[in-house]
Amino acid sequence: MFAFLRGTVARKGAGFVELDVHGVGYEVWVPETVYRKLVVNQDATLLTHCHIREDVFQIFGFLREEERNLFRLLLNISGIGPKVSLAILSGLSVAEFGRAILENDVNAFTRISGVGKKTAQRILLEVKARLGQDAELNAILGEPKDTATPDTDDVIAALCALGCSLAEARKAAGDARKKLPADASVEELIKAALRSIARV
Repeated sequence: MFAFLRGTVARKGAGFVELDVHGVGYEVWVPETVYRKLVVNQDATLLTHCHIREDVFQIFGFLREEERNLFRLLLNISGIGPKVSLAILSGLSVAEFGRAILENDVNAFTRISGVGKKTAQRILLEVKARLGQDAELNAILGEPKDTATPDTDDVIAALCALGCSLAEARKAAGDARKKLPADASVEELIKAALRSIARV
């Protein structure tokens, strides 16, 4: 419904901001990482996702396309609603989420309020199943189809699928190859690349 909202942060509440867009106030729910960056009386542009269910209409806002795409990916997992999706984005960056998936790190998710072990395992299973379908996952996470062809390199393709830009993926893949032996597996290279991104 709304692709984005641009206005002035009029007020910050518990987990949401009120964005004044030409005199109309929109209540926009945001992850904690976004909430901390927004300042009252300063202008902001939020990429939005509208959640409509019967008598519920909520707007969720993000600063980066990767965040919104990950939010939408989580909503497509059975049993995951907007509240849990927002909590996950509040607790994990896109890069940290990708690393947790690749390393089967259940604890990374169970540390988040509202995410139990079964939910964490469901997230791991369903997202890892999508990782075998690069084109589909790239579309969900917003990797443009007309960029240079990252799918010629499995490591770069996986990093792009997890929300990295092509430039970030190329740099991280190159760093990983410098640190690991020549016979390192693709999975080892991806893990090393994600670790280098997380340290930036």
